[in-house]
Amino acid sequence: MKKRHFLFPMLAAFALTGCSFFSIKDATTNVDENLETTDDGSEAEYAGADYDYTKPITVVDPEEISVDEVTGSFSISTEDGAYSQSGSVYTLTSAGTYSLSGKLTGQILVSAAESDVVEIELNGVSISYGSDSPIKVLSAKKVEISAQKDTGNIVSDTRSNKSVEDANQGEGAISAKTDLKLIGKGTLVVSGNYNNGVHSTKDLTIKNLTLKATGYNNAIKGKNSVTVESGTIQAFAQTNSGIKTDESDLTSNSKQKGTISIVGGDIYVNSLRDSIDASFNVEVSEADSEVPTSILVKSGKQSKYWKSSTVADSEKGLKAQNDIVVDGGTILVAASDDALHANYGETLGTGSKSTGNITINGGVVQVASGDDGLHSDNTLTINDGLVRVTGATEGLEANYVVINGGATYVYGTDDGVNASKKSFSNCSFTMTGGYLDVAVRSGDTDGIDSNGNVTISGGIIITRGSPENASNMSTGLDVDGTCTMTGGTLIAFNGLERTPTTSSGVLFAGTANSNTGGGGGGNPPGGGGGGGGWRASSSSSYAFPAGEYSLSGTNINISFVNDYAYSKFCVYSSKLSSGATYTLSRSDSTVKSWTQSSSSVTIS
Repeated sequence: MKKRHFLFPMLAAFALTGCSFFSIKDATTNVDENLETTDDGSEAEYAGADYDYTKPITVVDPEEISVDEVTGSFSISTEDGAYSQSGSVYTLTSAGTYSLSGKLTGQILVSAAESDVVEIELNGVSISYGSDSPIKVLSAKKVEISAQKDTGNIVSDTRSNKSVEDANQGEGAISAKTDLKLIGKGTLVVSGNYNNGVHSTKDLTIKNLTLKATGYNNAIKGKNSVTVESGTIQAFAQTNSGIKTDESDLTSNSKQKGTISIVGGDIYVNSLRDSIDASFNVEVSEADSEVPTSILVKSGKQSKYWKSSTVADSEKGLKAQNDIVVDGGTILVAASDDALHANYGETLGTGSKSTGNITINGGVVQVASGDDGLHSDNTLTINDGLVRVTGATEGLEANYVVINGGATYVYGTDDGVNASKKSFSNCSFTMTGGYLDVAVRSGDTDGIDSNGNVTISGGIIITRGSPENASNMSTGLDVDGTCTMTGGTLIAFNGLERTPTTSSGVLFAGTANSNTGGGGGGNPPGGGGGGGGWRASSSSSYAFPAGEYSLSGTNINISFVNDYAYSKFCVYSSKLSSGATYTLSRSDSTVKSWTQSSSSVTIS
């Protein structure tokens, strides 16, 4: 199967199209199982995940959740609780289960003992209120709101948009000063015209529910935490974030606040500002294979709420003040700011500083961004999974970029991968395993750009400089510090700003160096040395036109796609064997062939 690197220079090309936006759930993302081996059992080359890269991931904006208008007189019943009524306000005063149905223009108020657990069952109910939150929890140990199976339920906050702080007003259409759990196999539509859709000052958990939450400010907010275990959730935020936390200190029992945890469910977020915004961590996993995790978010200019007059200070997809950890699931992001972003050095509520790391341990992450694809102020680590940046200014950007495994495809309109001094005085790019495929737009662009060091000890890298109009300012690898290679495979088109210093086991083959800029002369050596440039000339013919390529020979079998033409080619690899013959083919026709020497080969 051919592996394809997609070039999507504009966000508009990232097709986000309906309800089943999880079309890539069948993709194999455990890439460790996709390593080909030689006859003696040693690792040869990465074969790619079991997914057809020649087809872009096409997703559809889901049809918005809706329910039929509720009619009939309002009723409330309980067998083990107690409540009082004052006009259209019903106050639940004790623990118990309360069943609601019918249409109410009024309020459900919970004012129970601090030890009480209150369960509210929605059995086809419509609650609207214009003086306060339609459902408001003042006190209890925790409150559970359940939309019963096969019922449609509506909670509408009809107050005017919030303009001043008022401690007497509830912050959401559903507003709780306790832990809040939204569950059930029915449907719940929440409209928060005043401020937020769903709001809890403590922990908020969602399970099984089909939920649409719209907020004038935020759609879903749990100040301490938000956990999505399962269900279908749609969050629409007109002026702020889709899912949000904003505390980062410790609870009374020393539990860290501020994490947004998604372990299952289908989540769609459409927000003017950051779609998923955590004051501590964003954690995405797939805790149960029977309840897959699929997330689609659109923010900023990709949001339905964007207008030409809009000024949004942050329009990121997934943002964490501390860390982002992805252990599984499918994440699709279209954002006009960074798609994934982690901050370093922010003062947390605990008094400590945020660490600013992004770690991808598995799953599928595909993003299109108007700024950076994956941006970490500290360390960006890819250990496994499939990462695809279909369009971004800089695809991967961090102080330290570390790739240990997985399959990563990047297209950047500036640098594809950029290790820059975001938070520390040094920076680096490190590759120990996995597969990295990088392309950039024409101009002063580099496939991989490290303002510090580069260390390559394993894996496969395919990197390209500026296509077609080759430039001394654009290469497949630009390194300001040291560049060391002790293992793995590095394939580059249109030059290297700095050639790696290699161990004796890493051999080189490449077309003649027509431009020795940067201090390098001749062809790069196969073992030792390095440091000079090996670049393409703008006057070179395009010997490597666009098409499907493969590099094959002893211990090597790599397939990839060049979407543009290039004039230079080289390969460094610990898989090259002296005396063996290697062939670079395009569409099954030989482009270049050579017999490898014990050090370096100039390919004619």
